Amino acid sequence: MGLRRIVVLSAALLALATGSAFAGEGELSGEVFGDVYWMAADHDSAIEDLNGLWLRRANLSYDYKWDDSFSGRVRVEASTPGDFESDEIMLTFIKDAWVKYTVSTHNFLLGLSQVPALSLMEELWGLRYIEKAPAELQRLVASRDMSIAAEGTFDAGERFGYHVMAGNGNAQVSEHDAKKKGYAALRFRPGNLAFEAYGDYEDRVDSGDRTTYHGIAAYKTDNLRSGVQYVRQLRKETGEDVEIRILSGWVAAEFAESWWAFARVDRNFDPNPGGDDIAYIPFAETAGNTFVVGGLDYWPTEKVGFSPNVEVVVYDDPDDSSLEKPDTDVIPRFTFHFKF
Repeated sequence: MGLRRIVVLSAALLALATGSAFAGEGELSGEVFGDVYWMAADHDSAIEDLNGLWLRRANLSYDYKWDDSFSGRVRVEASTPGDFESDEIMLTFIKDAWVKYTVSTHNFLLGLSQVPALSLMEELWGLRYIEKAPAELQRLVASRDMSIAAEGTFDAGERFGYHVMAGNGNAQVSEHDAKKKGYAALRFRPGNLAFEAYGDYEDRVDSGDRTTYHGIAAYKTDNLRSGVQYVRQLRKETGEDVEIRILSGWVAAEFAESWWAFARVDRNFDPNPGGDDIAYIPFAETAGNTFVVGGLDYWPTEKVGFSPNVEVVVYDDPDDSSLEKPDTDVIPRFTFHFKF
């Protein structure tokens, strides 16, 4: 989608917001984040020492509530490719487009919406602008799908929850086959604790089927978030199946007013066959690794933040002894983030 289209879509969202302002039913919001980055060291010599500034995300959302039962959202998002090769303008696409029906503590959604694999994890990690959740970072799941979904809680105390979805499995790509993907997450949130059991099954066209599951145990208060997640994906391929396993742990704590410190460690036990295509931080595809991100997060105002941080990837020895061990990746960054 080109620049003209994002201008038109943005103008349409502004018109909607203006048109509904008197009724007080609509809300326009936005978010932008990016980095000043330096590929200080990298397993790929072609990108080592590259540096610059990029916008990883810029989005504009319009939320509308027709009545107590029906609401909806349209979100337009733009991003740079992050592949260290493209010289085109930012890619623009529809990120969210759904209508929701609410009854009691249950919501039913139709359209393009967030997948159950990430809806709780992004809240508990809480630093999407720093880095994606482990499964999304490693491209085991897409963040959105065209689907029919239901989410909510089973009790008035909102301790027992769920999020289920039946989708195309193509994210934002048009559907033209009979293959589909099913998702299900069950949650238990007693007090400041949170637990989730999740699984999905994808019937694929051009390759073997995929099964993914994860478990989460976390703790969250207003000034502290910590937790662990284990993810496993099994890909049924011709010949030998592919298994990808991740164990992630994170902590983010407010140590002074408006100042946070954070760290996350992802133990990627297996090589990722698609690691080289991961945007902004390509991973070597020949070896497992340990990914670390840590830094500070300063919010001088409620909606403007700055974060000096660093990402490091330390590789294992490849299973194939004929291959060399990839060099360590080190990426210092100064991340900026604002919303309105």
